[in-house]
Amino acid sequence: MVTSPNDLHCRWAGRVTQVDVLSGAVPFARLIAAWLGRWPVALAACFLLATAVLLPRLGGPGLWEPHERQVSDRVAPPILPPPAASAGKPAPPAPAPLAPAARDAKDSCVRAVPQNASARTLTARAIQWGRDTIGDSDGGRRLPIALLGLLTVLAAAGTAMRLAGARAGVVTAIVVVAMPLLTLQSRMLTSEIGTACGGSLIVYGLVALGQLYPGRTRSDAPAGKVIGKVIGKVIDALVAGAALAAGLVLGFYGGGVLLGLIVPLGAVAVAGSLGAPLVAAIRRGQPIAPSIVAVLATLAALGLVGLLAHQLYDLKPLYPGLTPPPAREVLGKAIIPSGCYSWALGGIWRPEDDLRFIYDSTFEQIAYGSFPWGLIAPVAMAALLAGADPRRKLLGAVTLAWAGAAWVAGEVFQRKVGFTVYAGFPALAIAVGAWLDGVLSGRTHGDPAAMPPGAKLIALFALLGIVDLGKDMQSFTERLTSLFVGTDGVTYPMQARLGLLPTKAWVLILGGVVALGFAFAMGLWRGGDTPRDRWYQRFATRSAIAAIGATIVLAAFWTSIWQPRLALHLSSKAMFETYEALAGPGDELVVMGDLGQAPFAYTRKPPQPVPDRTQIIAALARSNRVFAIAPQTELCALHREVAGKPYFVVDDRNQRSLLLSNRVDGTTDKNPLRTAIVHEEPKNIRVRPKGKVVWDNRIELLGWDLPKTVARGKRFDVTLYYKILSPVGGAWKTLMHFDGPSGRAGNGDHEPIGGRCPTSTWQLGDYIIDHFTTSAGGAFPGGVYEVWLGFFTGAAPNWKNMTVSEAPGDMRDNVDRVRITTLGLE
Repeated sequence: MVTSPNDLHCRWAGRVTQVDVLSGAVPFARLIAAWLGRWPVALAACFLLATAVLLPRLGGPGLWEPHERQVSDRVAPPILPPPAASAGKPAPPAPAPLAPAARDAKDSCVRAVPQNASARTLTARAIQWGRDTIGDSDGGRRLPIALLGLLTVLAAAGTAMRLAGARAGVVTAIVVVAMPLLTLQSRMLTSEIGTACGGSLIVYGLVALGQLYPGRTRSDAPAGKVIGKVIGKVIDALVAGAALAAGLVLGFYGGGVLLGLIVPLGAVAVAGSLGAPLVAAIRRGQPIAPSIVAVLATLAALGLVGLLAHQLYDLKPLYPGLTPPPAREVLGKAIIPSGCYSWALGGIWRPEDDLRFIYDSTFEQIAYGSFPWGLIAPVAMAALLAGADPRRKLLGAVTLAWAGAAWVAGEVFQRKVGFTVYAGFPALAIAVGAWLDGVLSGRTHGDPAAMPPGAKLIALFALLGIVDLGKDMQSFTERLTSLFVGTDGVTYPMQARLGLLPTKAWVLILGGVVALGFAFAMGLWRGGDTPRDRWYQRFATRSAIAAIGATIVLAAFWTSIWQPRLALHLSSKAMFETYEALAGPGDELVVMGDLGQAPFAYTRKPPQPVPDRTQIIAALARSNRVFAIAPQTELCALHREVAGKPYFVVDDRNQRSLLLSNRVDGTTDKNPLRTAIVHEEPKNIRVRPKGKVVWDNRIELLGWDLPKTVARGKRFDVTLYYKILSPVGGAWKTLMHFDGPSGRAGNGDHEPIGGRCPTSTWQLGDYIIDHFTTSAGGAFPGGVYEVWLGFFTGAAPNWKNMTVSEAPGDMRDNVDRVRITTLGLE
């Protein structure tokens, strides 16, 4: 066994000897940490971790619609059988090809993305290549994108290994795979992972080339050792060169010149002080490779900026009536945005700004997409820059410049071109990985400078910041589900659950565990040698291990739980799987609504498209078994117009559509309106009012069912029964107030019957059974509270209550509420 601390890089574990290991005196965790200090083992661990997180079940969750489905249908529609193989039914039309690029009538200015575009087309090319090469399936389309994510992890870990040691690369890999910007983007067809992948490879290649100086070799060194060293340097150079070349290609095709090339090249240039130290290095006889790399990166970045400026702007003489008016002037000429497509930019640089994007709009994307460790990255970068190790200082400079340049470029791109995804998140992970490894390593060796100044303050900041951000993600979860499609483009499905909790709650729970582990690791460490100090040291170390373990669990959560659970409700694939499982050989399927190519990709035979619900109703009335897919918004009208004929909801999980059938064989009826809107008076009304209660001569209260006493703050069930006397109209909500001597102890205001059918659809002869859950009490004292009921519309202070047209005098008040009972709070 190798026992040298230099070989094992035992900065976490200390010195591990053969006797220690064999006798069991060294904990297993220390042995693992020691082995991870060897770069081949560390690299293999990074590869296995990324593979285990990113590659499994690529075809399982289905496509998130409509965004991913639209991308897939546009660039790689399913390969359909010829019409003869479809039982005589015509094959669906293929998506229309992209229109030729429009050109200005006066010149050759292209006003649209041309068909032969190269920049920013990597995702589309990867999807099409996956379909044609790997397989015509969701998994086949996703696998190339997942491999780009895997390559991003390895490149980021490799950069950390180059400048901070093997174990820092492992921590970097753990941190980056827990970031939604990496993990989810590597498994979605709306991703821009190619930009981050290209940038990571470019930075790794340049950093590796900057470290390729021969160093001094002893004159009496064995020839074999010298040859081995030379061979190692040659292999290093080849790997670095290959990574750089691949990064340049992927960066250009993924993000174009601005996002994919200028950002990483400029970051390395700035970190190397634009190559200015080259002269000093030559004069002092120091290694010049790092400075040469910085010089080349600087020249390349400046050249690319000049290329973009040449393509994006025109210099025109000033003259009256110049349109648009000149915003900038140089040497008597106006600098005018061309408004043309740029092959280097990969888009059209608009003359006007998109005011929907402000210059800090990317911060929210960064915060949510790099949760939870991204919040610590600025602290890590500052600590690396302030450290004494020149290699770690360089890493701090590179990551700070990279993350900052990606933010600036992203903001400018969104303002002038269109939506993009922040691609600088690998820099955040590298900084956190290198800094955290340095802290843990240094304090294990007893380095008095290992713990940063204000460690307890950093611990408190991390704990409060991560928990607060996790709470924000509970209220604004649409920002997380919409990371790769724009602002609030994908609605979070509230019915998604894991165990007894909503799926989104586990984001906060896992993030909180990471935050607690990090806070204890930073805030409880003591440098003494007393038994009490050693107890604190062990607890802090185990807390750090717990934080890293929770980070790995969070990474697996995104791909194994979050995406599959949400896809059940956001993708139609699960609905078509239900149809395929229930349908017999002669059963038919009719589809209403635009589902793209999904019905043809996920079924054995093409379905029959229908234009409106009347044909859905007609199909369900056939004697044979028929399945139908209709929008969720049509259920209320279908329920009314089906006129008592049998129909059942056999799959209600999709947010946009329902799977219906005229038979329920093999499953159960999941129709939410079956027990919510009926046409006979319910027989099981537990409590009825003492007199007739009617609102606006339209809605009569038949009764209610709610407990007599409940625990304060605990949720309880309520059922209200109404008879509709005439069409209600409007969009009224139910108010339920719990009033007592100490004030209003809560309210059960809600949309009746879960918002399935608004009051505007309630008609004469309907009986409404409104079942919901609510709570009361909370911080209010126990006692007896009056329960008031009514209907309202609008919002405070402009709300309006529906008029009470009939009720006993002792049940009503002067704001059109009705007191139905009392509730005891314990």
